Amino acid sequence: MRLRVQFTAEGPVLLPWNYPELLMGLFYRWMRAGNYRLSRLLHDEGLRAQGHQYKPYTFSWLRGQYGQAEPTGIQLSPPLIWYVSSPIRNLMEALTQGIWRQPQVHLGRVPLTVVSVEVVPTITPLRQPIRIVTLSPIVASTVQADAAGNREKIFLGPEDPQFSRVIRENLYRKARALQVEVPEAEVLFLPVQVRSRLVRLHQAIIRAWEGEFLFEGPTKLFQVGYQAGFGERNGQGFGMVQIHRARRRQIPPKP
Repeated sequence: MRLRVQFTAEGPVLLPWNYPELLMGLFYRWMRAGNYRLSRLLHDEGLRAQGHQYKPYTFSWLRGQYGQAEPTGIQLSPPLIWYVSSPIRNLMEALTQGIWRQPQVHLGRVPLTVVSVEVVPTITPLRQPIRIVTLSPIVASTVQADAAGNREKIFLGPEDPQFSRVIRENLYRKARALQVEVPEAEVLFLPVQVRSRLVRLHQAIIRAWEGEFLFEGPTKLFQVGYQAGFGERNGQGFGMVQIHRARRRQIPPKP
């Protein structure tokens, strides 16, 4: 289930570069208002599969009518659009209840008011490969040992052959955690037009990638990624995508 939340403000708002942290805090504030017990369970435990813990939701970064990069952050002109998604319907229903109980909020020091919450219709692609566009950047990493034997996390770029493998393994673990049966199959996750984003979040530096990708693999596995996020750190605002919609060609009128 995917929600489209629209905010309004009195004028353009200036948000710090690390504002996804604030969105995560807002998410849990609304979850507590909608269903306190579920919010605690989600925050403290999440879902587990093969030694990994997952937050079964993801969210986009904010989109405004206009955007302007500033030295201290991003300036956005309202209305502001925020997408939140989860394969667990009860979670989204609790979030919606929390939103309407507290429609006036502060994102950091910025006052915002919710004016609408809409359910986005589920789309099932009929053709592959599926072309997708990120609504928040995608993170993929692996752990490697250096010359001294110390293990360190390495963020992968889409040009690395391991990138597609890590995305695939991550999706299958999420499917198992959600008890979605998906037959083992090859999965390709390839860049079309992407760029790197270096993000500071909770004192950590994260390398992520945004833009257009191609997915090829089981449809059920795609739906897991579409609802719960592709790659890592979905609960921190990474890995949300939408299906690319090609622009229709404009046919000039006949003279």
